[in-house]
This record gives sequence, structure tokens and C-alpha cells, in this order.
Amino acid sequence: MAAGRFDHRIEVDGRDEMAELAEAFNAMTDRFETIRDDLDAQVRQRTKQAVRSEQLASVGFLAAGVAHEINNPLASIAMCAESLQGRIEELRAAATATATAGQANSEACPAEIVDHYLQMIQDEAFRCKEITEKLLDFSRVGPTQRQATDLAGVVRDVIEMIGHLGRYQGKGVRFDDAMPLIVPVNAQEIKQVVLNLLANAMDSIDDDGVVTVRLRTDVDMARLTFEDDGCGMEPDVLAQVFEPFFTRRRTGQGTGLGLSISSRIITDHGGTLEADSPGAGRGSTFTIRLPIRENEEESEGSRHAA
Repeated sequence: MAAGRFDHRIEVDGRDEMAELAEAFNAMTDRFETIRDDLDAQVRQRTKQAVRSEQLASVGFLAAGVAHEINNPLASIAMCAESLQGRIEELRAAATATATAGQANSEACPAEIVDHYLQMIQDEAFRCKEITEKLLDFSRVGPTQRQATDLAGVVRDVIEMIGHLGRYQGKGVRFDDAMPLIVPVNAQEIKQVVLNLLANAMDSIDDDGVVTVRLRTDVDMARLTFEDDGCGMEPDVLAQVFEPFFTRRRTGQGTGLGLSISSRIITDHGGTLEADSPGAGRGSTFTIRLPIRENEEESEGSRHAA
């Protein structure tokens, strides 16, 4: 036992005091072995969390410096592009009037070309702005304001919103509806998490696929699951799915930050976000667990944040 051999057991025949002492030692060894295994598991888990926290801290440091520098020019580019696009109709009207008067030259009217490039400017500018906003989420520290929110209502709002996107037309979302479930959360942050998980699930399924969302309660926790019948994940992908900048989307797009940010948001709320998949081509399940009641320390922090 002193050498760490907790699998060794003392064997003594008979029913005398030595046999009782041997049984006591064996029982003690069993408890030591159980405690050691539990502590080893906790150390491995805490080590993984520490590594992930260090990665997130590095990204947050980068985000704080870079995002603030480029966000303003990106916003200006997008605003100017929108303003110019609003004047395209004037160009078209002028070109039509010129052509009607018989003064049109052989060159094509530039309105359509300008319109095309302005749209590209807007798309790219807003894409970069979205990335910087996600990066800024990493640099956020401290508690955020939370209030009693109907989690079922948040899910319904996101499903309705995502249903209007053309890329998801024809794909099914089934919400295993539940009674209103009130939880103390930051509604915007939780809506961001739900949107990210639902969009990931929709991207992973085929055109005739289905995503099933369920909301249940486990004692004092709310359990929200997103289950799809899509491409699934291999064990190596599953092990890295919450790592920053890791992505395996079928569309080939994405920054690899969505799930990392979602995990941090849920952790900040005192909950957990877990991923599971039986393998490639067999779908995936993401499970959120959130406390239904806010503890006193978190409540005090929320009041200070307000």
C-alpha cells in the first residue's frame, strides 16, 4: 500500500482477530483505491480545463487589441457601401433617360457592375465584423446581467428566425415543446448559444434531415438537447470540438469559435455543454445543462453588473 499497490488484498484464513484486521485493511484499501481513481480523473479533467482556459485567455488578449482597431474602419466601409447602393437607382434612372433620348453609347451601363461590387464590399465587411465581434466575446470578463427568462421561448424565437434563412429551407426542426421553463440567464447570450448549436446541426444534416430539440428538467437543472441525424463525428473530432479555431463544418465555412464561445457562456452561467456522437454518419447530440436557481454568489455578481 505504501508503494501505491492498492490492488493488493490481504488473505487470512479463519475468523480470529487477525482475520478481522485483514478485512479492515482490505476495506480501507478499497476506499483508498476509489479515492485515488476519483482524484486522478479530477486531475485529468482540471488539466484539460486549464489548457482550454489558457487558450481562451490568449485569444481574448488578441481580440482586445485587434478587434477594437479594425472594427471602426469595417463599420465605416459597410456604412459607405450601403449609402452608395442606395444611389444605384439614380444611376439606373439616368442611364435609362439617356438611352431614351438616343444618347446612349456603346459601353454598358456601369450600375449593375457597381451594384455587384458594392454588395461584395458589404458582405465581406459584415463578415469581418462578425468575426471581430466573436473575438471580442472572448475578451469579456466579469459577470453579466441575468434575469428570469423562459428558456422555451428563447428556443422558439431562434427556431422561427433560422427558419427564414434560405440555406435551411426544406430542412426540418422539431421542437419537443415543453411548458415554460424559467431560468436565471442572460437572454442574449443564451440565444447566441442556441443559434450556434442549431445552425451547426442544420449544416450537418442533408436536405431531408431533421434536428430535434428537447427541453426537460433534471432535479434543479434545465436540460436542453440538440439531436441531429447528420454527418456525426469521429472520436478525434469529438475530443476537439470545443477547442478554439477547430472546425469540421461540411460547408467549409466558419471560424471555429462558435462552440468555444458557447461553452464559455454556459460555463459562466454555472452550467455545462457536452457533445456526443456514435460516429461518422450517425448524427450528433449537444446537451446544455443550466441551473434553474441562481446561487447567492452569482446573484450578487449579477446585481453588481447591473
